Amino acid sequence: MQDLAESCVRFVERAIGFKLDFEPETLPVLDHYLETAREETRDRKEARPLVAQAVGAYLGEITRRKFHGFWRLEDEHDPRSWRVELEPVYLIIRPVELATRALDLPPAPPRDATPIRSRKDDDEGDDDDDDETEAAEVSAESTEKPGEFIPPDPTDDLGPALLELDEDDRAAVAERLALLPPVSGAEYHAPSTHLEVVEIIVETIRARRMAAGMEADAHLEPDDYS
Repeated sequence: MQDLAESCVRFVERAIGFKLDFEPETLPVLDHYLETAREETRDRKEARPLVAQAVGAYLGEITRRKFHGFWRLEDEHDPRSWRVELEPVYLIIRPVELATRALDLPPAPPRDATPIRSRKDDDEGDDDDDDETEAAEVSAESTEKPGEFIPPDPTDDLGPALLELDEDDRAAVAERLALLPPVSGAEYHAPSTHLEVVEIIVETIRARRMAAGMEADAHLEPDDYS
């Protein structure tokens, strides 16, 4: 899985000149790359599975490292089923499925694009430009989405397709996700949004466990997901 994630690093650096470093803060850059790849593969759909696997592996690795978890590849021939299982709470994440859905979104209406700045550009440009300016521009590029805004449907991501959790946690998580503001379809499937949703789910489950008199973290092992 690490090799696939490293492929994503190479793809992004080649496409936009920014080298990902497996930090969550780089996900807005991955959002931008995914938008670019969606348009560039519109007529080359045979290239999409490899892009989806690479993007999903990178997102999955960030998720696994941030929340502590493990990969499960039940069917090596079906990357969309590959999943990350968390150790603190019972939560299954399918990042390749997410990336596949993101690539398959319909074309977005035309808009004025703001060029994304890269670390390479910073090295060659004005030394007075700092990382905060770069982060702000990356964030602006990734959060301004065109098209009709739609509210996220909590029940959509609580099935086996993208996210799967314990039945005891479902109601609390659905109630919490229902409070999130509306987002566009592209932002809904963006890796950075997905990581934020996972964080909200983890904290919601921890809070429910503590309210029930249990330890916040369940300390799960791979066998607990079998």
